[in-house]
Amino acid sequence: MRVVAFTKTSDIGPSSRCRFGQMRALLAQQQVSLATRPLFGRTYFLLGRVRPAALRILLKCLYVPGRFLARLVELRAARGAHLVVVEHQLFPYLPDLGERLLRRSATPWILEFDDAIYLTRFHRAKIARLCRLADRVVVGNRFLAEFAARHNAAVAVVPTTVDLARFTPRRPRAPAAGAPLVVGWIGLPYNFPALALLEAPLRELAVEVPLVLRVVSAGRPRLAGVPLEAVAWSLQGEAEQIARFDVGVMPLPDDEWSRGKCGLKILQCFAAGVPVVASPVGVNAELIEHGRNGLLASSAADWQRHLRALARDPELRARLGQEGRRTVEAGYSASAWAPRIAGLWQEVARRGAAGGKRWRGGSA
Repeated sequence: MRVVAFTKTSDIGPSSRCRFGQMRALLAQQQVSLATRPLFGRTYFLLGRVRPAALRILLKCLYVPGRFLARLVELRAARGAHLVVVEHQLFPYLPDLGERLLRRSATPWILEFDDAIYLTRFHRAKIARLCRLADRVVVGNRFLAEFAARHNAAVAVVPTTVDLARFTPRRPRAPAAGAPLVVGWIGLPYNFPALALLEAPLRELAVEVPLVLRVVSAGRPRLAGVPLEAVAWSLQGEAEQIARFDVGVMPLPDDEWSRGKCGLKILQCFAAGVPVVASPVGVNAELIEHGRNGLLASSAADWQRHLRALARDPELRARLGQEGRRTVEAGYSASAWAPRIAGLWQEVARRGAAGGKRWRGGSA
C-alpha cells in the first residue's frame, strides 16, 4: 500500500519525526510504503532564532510563501496514493481549500494531530472543519480525541512512540564528590515558559544539593538563581544527551493546551532508563504511575522533595529508570505500534473515501 503523508516538518521536528519519520522502515516491514512531504525544514527552525524580532518576521514572510507554493505542487503526489495523511493542516492560517481538494479527489485521507492546535489563534473553527472533512481522525491522546469526536465519529488514538533502538539504558551513576546532580529537560524554545514552575524549587534546592539544570534545546531559558547549562540540540546527539541526565523533568501548567501534549519528554527519558519527575497533567499522569516508574509533582514542595530524594538515592534512580524503560517496551515502542498503524491505515484505505476509490489490498 502506498501512503503519502503531508507532514508539518521534516524529521528535525519532534512530532513529525516520531509519528512519521521513525516509522518508515518499520511500516515497510508491514508492506506499507510511506513517503513524507514536509512543509517546513531546518531553515524554519533556524529562522526562529534570528534576532531582532522584526528581522525574524521579515525572513519568515519570505520563506513561508515559497514553502506553501512547493506544497501546492507536491499535492500532485496524492494522485498515486492509496491513502493520504495530513499532519495538522496543509496550509496553516489559510483557508482549508487544500483539504477540500483532497476530499474531492476520491483518495481517502486521515487528519492527524498530537497537539491542541485548535486552541491557537484562528484555528478552532478550521480544525473542526478539517475533522469533518477527513475520512478518519488520528490523535495522540484521549484529550484530543474528545475534541475530534465532536466533529467526526471515526477517531482513533495513536500515542507518541519512541524508537527503542536509539536509546541504550544505563545504570545511574553515583555522582563523584562535588559533582552536581544533572536535572535534564529537552524541548523546543517555545516550551521554555513551563520551566518557570521549576525556578523557585531548583533555586532553593541548589542551596543544599549540588545540581545543574541541563537544557537541551535551540536556546537558553532565563531562570533566576538556578545553575543552568544550555546544550545545543541535534538529532544525532539527542539520545546521548538524554542518557547523561541523572533525572529528567517535564513540568507543565494545568491548562487545556498542556493536556493536549503527548509526553514525548517522558518517553525519551524512560527509553534511556532515566528517572522522571513530571507534573500530573494530561498524559503525564497516564504514563507515570507515581512511585513505580516515576514521580509526580503537583507543587513546588513536591518538586523539591522528589528531586532531593533522587539526588540522595542512586538505587531509587536506578529502579525508576528501569521501570520507565519497561513502560516503553510494554506500550510505547515504535516497533510495537507499527503493525497497528499499518492496520489502521489499511482499514481506512479499504473503506475508501466517501463516494471515492478503495484500496483492495495487494503490493505496496
